[in-house]
Amino acid sequence: MKPRPRILSGVQPSGSLHLGNYFGAIRRHVAMQEEGECFYFIADYHALTSLRDPAALANYTRDVALTYLSVGLDPQRSVFYRQSDIPEVTELAWLLATVTGMGLLERAHSYKEKVARGISASVGLFTYPVLMAADILGPQSDLVPVGQDQDQHVEMTRDMAQLFNNAFCANDPVFRLPAAKIGDGAARVPGTTFEKGTVLHVATAIGLRGSDGGLVDADDYARRFRTMVQEVLAANPEASLRTTEELEVLVAAAHAHHLSGVVVQDRALRVLAENPGEHLITTPRQGGLGLEFYMPLDRVLFLTKEGRRQAAKMSKSQGNTIPIFDEGKSLKKKVMGTETRLVELADPLDWREDIVIQLYELFATPEELAEMRANYERGGFGFGNAKKALLEKIEAHMGPFRERRKAIEADASFVDDVLREGAKKARNVIAATTERARAACGLGKVRR
Repeated sequence: MKPRPRILSGVQPSGSLHLGNYFGAIRRHVAMQEEGECFYFIADYHALTSLRDPAALANYTRDVALTYLSVGLDPQRSVFYRQSDIPEVTELAWLLATVTGMGLLERAHSYKEKVARGISASVGLFTYPVLMAADILGPQSDLVPVGQDQDQHVEMTRDMAQLFNNAFCANDPVFRLPAAKIGDGAARVPGTTFEKGTVLHVATAIGLRGSDGGLVDADDYARRFRTMVQEVLAANPEASLRTTEELEVLVAAAHAHHLSGVVVQDRALRVLAENPGEHLITTPRQGGLGLEFYMPLDRVLFLTKEGRRQAAKMSKSQGNTIPIFDEGKSLKKKVMGTETRLVELADPLDWREDIVIQLYELFATPEELAEMRANYERGGFGFGNAKKALLEKIEAHMGPFRERRKAIEADASFVDDVLREGAKKARNVIAATTERARAACGLGKVRR
């Protein structure tokens, strides 16, 4: 009989969890208890790269534990633990760091994006992928469930594992190579607001020398690029009604005229909702420079190719979340405040761009969704009725979880006991991996 795969995932305690977290990851983690041997951890070490409030970290950590236990995680079937309870994880991170090249870490998307958003470029933030690799490799994970934009973390982990194995134990590898399990069944959960294209993200690679043979100044290029975009917008006032793709075509067409002499190896433009600041990141490349920078735009420019408005992803940073355990007036205020188009009550509604029906779809059966779409198309229904239907669905689905949470909170020691037992189980496995890694390096056994 084929052994069940070992599955690992973690969640940062960086704030109250919301419906986006539930439908995007937590629900999937609970379901995967049927598929393999699950290790789930609360990544409190990772949270220290951005959170500087000790009381908040403790509260968020407990909130994550309460949430998982309330929505169906079974500590008898899964190993559920707090990252900081496993000191061997940080030792493994150091051993992996000794074989990991700077170039590998410099390519990390998460590092570059966070620095661009103004987060201090600490050593911890830079080496974040090494600690993540230790999280994954310590339990000898087979599968790591991730979203499509996060598979780089697993690829970097595989690289580090191979570097270590090749350097110290090629004939008897210490680390198992994990595979990413891309988010089948994971939903993109819309927030309660429409996407607002307030920032242009420019990712480009240029030659070190221009066509005239002179050295290219990265800061000067970024400054001239921003000026060019503002001129393009000023010359095309109707661009506020265009799709983002059309804006990108306009900018690309203007580049050759405004910034002649620069050798562009490749370039990608995208419009984002969140403004991460105007920081410039440069990365050395063979024969050139990789540049990433952002620039604010002065009008909403986020429409789909069909010209429809698009819902923003549910995110704490955008303030458009519905917390998992919200109830009463607070929940009603968030649901009824969901952004909608301004239309006459008698008019048909376009369900293809509506946020309310996208949220409703997360809870509804196919028959209920078909009926709601028919109500939209018929007209005379109104967004108010749609929001009331959504509120009822949230109450029906999340209400039992709220009651379960209240019962858990009534037992003062339950969460601590679960995390303590989970840490014991996890540490037994991770300590064994660490002992093998130490031996491979020639460090010998730990003297306890």
